[in-house]
Amino acid sequence: MEAAPNPDAYDLLFAALAHPARRRILISLNFAGGTMSAGQIAELFGHAWPTTTRHLQAMEAAGLLRHERVGRTRLYHLDTSKLALGRGWLDWFERDPVHGGPRRSNDLERENHDPGAVSIEHRGRRS
Repeated sequence: MEAAPNPDAYDLLFAALAHPARRRILISLNFAGGTMSAGQIAELFGHAWPTTTRHLQAMEAAGLLRHERVGRTRLYHLDTSKLALGRGWLDWFERDPVHGGPRRSNDLERENHDPGAVSIEHRGRRS
């Protein structure tokens, strides 16, 4: 039986994904085939190297990246396995929270009608 993910893993993942610079790094790594040097990543941004380093460290802590040294070059590799953790958490909202199965079609239709609305049904309302 597989152990449940540590709740901190969710915090690390969503914190890493919350910053636009980190999302840009992920997208760039994906387009580059999953690997870029530290210098190539730094060229994406106009901020100082310590700022880029903090972003890379946050992404490594979340398990989205890993690095290796090749001579004097530090290579960063995309690791998409942690994205499945976030995808699984988000997919929960597509299921009925009580029964665990897919949401009923009328629930989805109501949500698709106004995606920003949160509906609460009141049964037995007093007049």
